[in-house]
Amino acid sequence: MNSSRVAPYEALAEIYDQVMSHVDYVRWTGFAMEVFADHGIPLAELMTAKTDVKILECACGTGTVAGLFSMQGCSVDAFDSSPAMIEVARAKGSAISRAPHFYVADFLALDAEECYDAVLCLYDSVNYLTKPGQLVDFLSRVRRALKPDGLFLFDICTEFNSRLNFSGRKEEGQGPGYHYIRRMRFYPDKMIQENQFEMGLDDRPGELICERHRQRIYTTGEIRRALKQVKLMILEETEDLDRHPPTPEALRVHFLCRR
Repeated sequence: MNSSRVAPYEALAEIYDQVMSHVDYVRWTGFAMEVFADHGIPLAELMTAKTDVKILECACGTGTVAGLFSMQGCSVDAFDSSPAMIEVARAKGSAISRAPHFYVADFLALDAEECYDAVLCLYDSVNYLTKPGQLVDFLSRVRRALKPDGLFLFDICTEFNSRLNFSGRKEEGQGPGYHYIRRMRFYPDKMIQENQFEMGLDDRPGELICERHRQRIYTTGEIRRALKQVKLMILEETEDLDRHPPTPEALRVHFLCRR
């Protein structure tokens, strides 16, 4: 069998929704809408056409969350750096009457001025910014994209999560037309989490497709300092999808910020 290495998500996009079927995107979207509403974004008025809420989702993947926000009446722009993921997102969005505007872009290409009521960056996507300078650059771009008093919600994967769930583990899965092996490693000296995917797809017979995904694991202290540097004020810092302060055993931490 021939082996080929491709860019992150180039092949995984085809099976991403099946591989990540355990993720409760409906609950996650509900959490985001709840915290936005509690901090002044009038989501309850959307369906009565009394207001228009403009949302940007960064690193939108295959567009599930963006689509759910659109179906609630929001005007949604959403980007991802992977053309393959955006292709899947557009296909899914075609079934929505007010579909999100999906486009291909990198984190550090965000260049908008006071356009959005709220910005989202979910499922530890921020961790793909592997250098602290990139993190600060991205956060400053998000701030510029927000309207005055606009909100920014994002989350990070924690070091505790990496040590517990990503240190030398292997996962195998299969479904109609595919099988894969995922090898997970965490390098604490560099604070880098790595996922290696080896995939076999029926539409690419005789080929083993490999992808390497690398994430930088930031401490909450590093995130707070970066937010302070770009003048984004933290409104809530919470554990996973529960709105209580994160414990030392938190696997994921959400930050809700205001410009």
